[in-house]
Amino acid sequence: MAKINLNHEQNLFLKQIRHSSLSQSFYFTGGTALAYYYLQHRLSEDLDFFSKQEFEPLEITTYLKSLKDVLAYKSFDFQSSFNRNIYQLRFGQGRFLKVEFTYFPFEQIELPRNDNCLLVDSLTDIAANKLFTIAQKPRGRDYYDLYAIQLHQPIDFKQLRLQAKAKFDWHIDPLQLGTQFNRVAEFMDDPILTKRLPRQAVINFFSNLAKSFKDEFLLV
Repeated sequence: MAKINLNHEQNLFLKQIRHSSLSQSFYFTGGTALAYYYLQHRLSEDLDFFSKQEFEPLEITTYLKSLKDVLAYKSFDFQSSFNRNIYQLRFGQGRFLKVEFTYFPFEQIELPRNDNCLLVDSLTDIAANKLFTIAQKPRGRDYYDLYAIQLHQPIDFKQLRLQAKAKFDWHIDPLQLGTQFNRVAEFMDDPILTKRLPRQAVINFFSNLAKSFKDEFLLV
Protein backbone atom coordinates (compact mmCIF):
# COMPACT_ATOMS: atom_id res chain seq x y z
CA MET A 1 0.00 0.00 0.00
CA ALA A 2 1.30 3.45 -0.92
CA LYS A 3 2.33 5.80 1.83
CA ILE A 4 -0.21 8.45 2.74
CA ASN A 5 0.99 11.83 1.58
CA LEU A 6 0.28 15.10 3.32
CA ASN A 7 -1.33 17.72 1.12
CA HIS A 8 0.47 20.89 0.05
CA GLU A 9 -0.94 23.05 2.85
CA GLN A 10 -0.13 20.48 5.53
CA ASN A 11 3.42 20.01 4.27
CA LEU A 12 4.06 23.73 4.07
CA PHE A 13 2.69 24.36 7.55
CA LEU A 14 4.78 21.59 9.13
CA LYS A 15 7.86 22.93 7.36
CA GLN A 16 7.31 26.32 8.97
CA ILE A 17 6.76 24.78 12.41
CA ARG A 18 10.04 22.88 12.10
CA HIS A 19 11.93 26.13 11.62
CA SER A 20 10.15 28.10 14.33
CA SER A 21 10.64 28.38 18.08
CA LEU A 22 7.30 26.58 18.51
CA SER A 23 9.03 23.33 17.60
CA GLN A 24 10.79 23.45 20.97
CA SER A 25 7.61 23.50 23.03
CA PHE A 26 4.95 21.80 20.87
CA TYR A 27 4.75 18.25 19.56
CA PHE A 28 2.66 16.89 16.69
CA THR A 29 -0.05 14.43 17.71
CA GLY A 30 -3.59 13.30 16.91
CA GLY A 31 -5.12 11.55 13.93
CA THR A 32 -2.97 13.02 11.18
CA ALA A 33 0.26 12.27 13.06
CA LEU A 34 -0.99 8.73 13.71
CA ALA A 35 -1.96 8.11 10.09
CA TYR A 36 1.10 9.69 8.48
CA TYR A 37 3.88 8.53 10.79
CA TYR A 38 2.61 5.16 11.97
CA LEU A 39 -0.42 3.44 10.45
CA GLN A 40 -1.31 4.74 6.97
CA HIS A 41 -4.86 3.64 7.77
CA ARG A 42 -7.08 6.66 7.11
CA LEU A 43 -7.22 10.19 5.80
CA SER A 44 -6.97 12.99 8.33
CA GLU A 45 -6.75 16.70 7.66
CA ASP A 46 -6.33 18.45 11.01
CA LEU A 47 -2.91 19.26 12.44
CA ASP A 48 -2.84 18.98 16.24
CA PHE A 49 -0.04 20.34 18.41
CA PHE A 50 0.21 19.87 22.17
CA SER A 51 2.40 21.67 24.68
CA LYS A 52 3.08 20.81 28.31
CA GLN A 53 3.92 24.46 28.89
CA GLU A 54 1.29 27.15 29.22
CA PHE A 55 1.28 29.68 26.39
CA GLU A 56 -0.57 32.77 25.30
CA PRO A 57 -2.94 32.24 22.35
CA LEU A 58 -1.89 35.67 21.11
CA GLU A 59 1.59 34.24 20.50
CA ILE A 60 0.12 31.66 18.12
CA THR A 61 -2.16 34.18 16.44
CA THR A 62 0.74 36.54 15.84
CA TYR A 63 2.84 33.71 14.45
CA LEU A 64 0.10 32.62 12.03
CA LYS A 65 -0.37 36.19 10.83
CA SER A 66 3.35 36.34 10.07
CA LEU A 67 2.95 33.30 7.81
CA LYS A 68 0.14 34.69 5.67
CA ASP A 69 2.31 35.34 2.61
CA VAL A 70 4.35 32.15 3.00
CA LEU A 71 1.31 29.92 3.38
CA ALA A 72 -0.74 32.01 0.93
CA TYR A 73 -3.95 31.73 2.95
CA LYS A 74 -6.71 34.31 2.49
CA SER A 75 -8.00 34.55 6.05
CA PHE A 76 -8.46 32.50 9.19
CA ASP A 77 -11.09 31.89 11.84
CA PHE A 78 -10.13 31.45 15.48
CA GLN A 79 -11.97 29.61 18.22
CA SER A 80 -10.82 29.12 21.80
CA SER A 81 -12.33 26.52 24.12
CA PHE A 82 -10.71 26.04 27.53
CA ASN A 83 -7.12 25.02 26.72
CA ARG A 84 -7.76 24.47 23.00
CA ASN A 85 -6.95 27.09 20.39
CA ILE A 86 -8.34 26.21 16.97
CA TYR A 87 -7.50 28.02 13.75
CA GLN A 88 -9.09 27.37 10.38
CA LEU A 89 -6.96 28.79 7.59
CA ARG A 90 -8.89 29.52 4.41
CA PHE A 91 -7.22 29.21 1.03
CA GLY A 92 -8.54 29.71 -2.48
CA GLN A 93 -10.87 27.31 -4.30
CA GLY A 94 -12.59 26.20 -1.10
CA ARG A 95 -9.48 24.69 0.49
CA PHE A 96 -8.84 25.07 4.19
CA LEU A 97 -6.51 23.79 6.89
CA LYS A 98 -7.51 23.33 10.51
CA VAL A 99 -4.69 23.58 13.04
CA GLU A 100 -5.01 23.28 16.79
CA PHE A 101 -2.62 24.33 19.55
CA THR A 102 -3.52 22.88 22.94
CA TYR A 103 -2.13 23.25 26.43
CA PHE A 104 -1.82 19.62 27.50
CA PRO A 105 -0.10 19.45 30.91
CA PHE A 106 0.47 15.70 31.01
CA GLU A 107 3.82 13.94 30.97
CA GLN A 108 4.26 11.68 27.98
CA ILE A 109 4.71 7.96 28.61
CA GLU A 110 7.49 7.76 26.04
CA LEU A 111 9.78 10.33 24.50
CA PRO A 112 8.49 11.74 21.21
CA ARG A 113 10.31 10.93 18.00
CA ASN A 114 12.21 13.72 16.29
CA ASP A 115 11.57 14.07 12.58
CA ASN A 116 13.85 16.82 11.30
CA CYS A 117 13.13 19.12 14.26
CA LEU A 118 9.44 18.19 14.42
CA LEU A 119 8.58 16.33 17.62
CA VAL A 120 6.01 13.59 16.99
CA ASP A 121 4.03 11.92 19.77
CA SER A 122 4.80 8.25 20.38
CA LEU A 123 2.41 5.50 19.32
CA THR A 124 1.97 4.48 22.97
CA ASP A 125 1.01 8.01 23.97
CA ILE A 126 -1.45 8.39 21.12
CA ALA A 127 -3.00 5.04 22.10
CA ALA A 128 -3.28 6.14 25.75
CA ASN A 129 -4.89 9.41 24.65
CA LYS A 130 -7.37 7.49 22.49
CA LEU A 131 -8.22 5.15 25.35
CA PHE A 132 -8.79 8.06 27.72
CA THR A 133 -11.00 9.81 25.15
CA ILE A 134 -13.09 6.66 24.72
CA ALA A 135 -13.49 6.47 28.49
CA GLN A 136 -14.64 10.11 28.61
CA LYS A 137 -16.27 11.22 25.35
CA PRO A 138 -15.69 8.81 22.45
CA ARG A 139 -15.89 9.41 18.71
CA GLY A 140 -16.02 6.76 16.03
CA ARG A 141 -12.54 7.59 14.78
CA ASP A 142 -11.12 6.83 18.25
CA TYR A 143 -12.36 3.24 18.06
CA TYR A 144 -11.04 2.85 14.52
CA ASP A 145 -7.68 4.32 15.49
CA LEU A 146 -7.23 2.17 18.58
CA TYR A 147 -8.24 -0.93 16.63
CA ALA A 148 -5.73 -0.04 13.88
CA ILE A 149 -2.99 0.51 16.47
CA GLN A 150 -3.76 -2.92 17.94
CA LEU A 151 -3.37 -4.52 14.50
CA HIS A 152 -0.07 -2.73 13.96
CA GLN A 153 1.34 -3.32 17.42
CA PRO A 154 -0.57 -5.63 19.81
CA ILE A 155 -1.75 -3.78 22.90
CA ASP A 156 -2.04 -5.02 26.46
CA PHE A 157 -5.19 -3.01 27.18
CA LYS A 158 -5.08 -3.60 30.91
CA GLN A 159 -1.57 -2.17 30.96
CA LEU A 160 -2.61 0.68 28.67
CA ARG A 161 -5.45 1.54 31.07
CA LEU A 162 -2.94 1.81 33.92
CA GLN A 163 -0.61 3.91 31.77
CA ALA A 164 -3.45 6.27 30.84
CA LYS A 165 -4.53 6.44 34.49
CA ALA A 166 -1.01 7.45 35.54
CA LYS A 167 -0.61 9.90 32.66
CA PHE A 168 -3.84 11.77 33.30
CA ASP A 169 -3.90 11.20 37.08
CA TRP A 170 -7.51 10.09 36.69
CA HIS A 171 -9.11 6.81 37.70
CA ILE A 172 -10.33 4.86 34.68
CA ASP A 173 -12.79 2.34 36.04
CA PRO A 174 -12.51 -0.98 34.15
CA LEU A 175 -16.27 -1.60 34.33
CA GLN A 176 -17.07 1.86 33.00
CA LEU A 177 -14.44 1.46 30.29
CA GLY A 178 -15.99 -1.86 29.31
CA THR A 179 -19.35 -0.11 29.03
CA GLN A 180 -17.81 2.47 26.69
CA PHE A 181 -16.27 -0.30 24.60
CA ASN A 182 -19.72 -1.86 24.28
CA ARG A 183 -21.09 1.41 22.89
CA VAL A 184 -18.80 1.21 19.86
CA ALA A 185 -21.65 0.77 17.37
CA GLU A 186 -23.19 4.07 18.50
CA PHE A 187 -20.14 6.04 17.38
CA MET A 188 -19.08 4.38 14.15
CA ASP A 189 -18.99 7.52 12.04
CA ASP A 190 -16.68 5.75 9.60
CA PRO A 191 -13.64 7.94 8.84
CA ILE A 192 -12.25 7.82 5.31
CA LEU A 193 -10.14 4.67 5.44
CA THR A 194 -7.19 3.80 3.23
CA LYS A 195 -6.70 0.40 4.82
CA ARG A 196 -9.44 -2.21 5.02
CA LEU A 197 -10.84 -2.18 8.56
CA PRO A 198 -14.25 -3.88 8.41
CA ARG A 199 -16.82 -2.10 10.55
CA GLN A 200 -18.11 -5.33 12.06
CA ALA A 201 -14.58 -6.45 12.94
CA VAL A 202 -14.06 -3.23 14.90
CA ILE A 203 -17.39 -3.70 16.71
CA ASN A 204 -16.63 -7.34 17.51
CA PHE A 205 -13.16 -6.49 18.80
CA PHE A 206 -14.40 -3.91 21.29
CA SER A 207 -17.37 -6.05 22.33
CA ASN A 208 -14.96 -8.85 23.24
CA LEU A 209 -12.64 -6.39 24.93
CA ALA A 210 -15.57 -5.06 26.97
CA LYS A 211 -16.30 -8.55 28.23
CA SER A 212 -12.69 -9.04 29.34
CA PHE A 213 -12.77 -5.77 31.28
CA LYS A 214 -16.05 -6.68 32.97
CA ASP A 215 -14.68 -10.11 33.83
CA GLU A 216 -11.64 -8.42 35.37
CA PHE A 217 -13.92 -6.23 37.47
CA LEU A 218 -15.96 -9.22 38.70
CA LEU A 219 -12.80 -11.07 39.71
CA VAL A 220 -11.53 -8.22 41.89
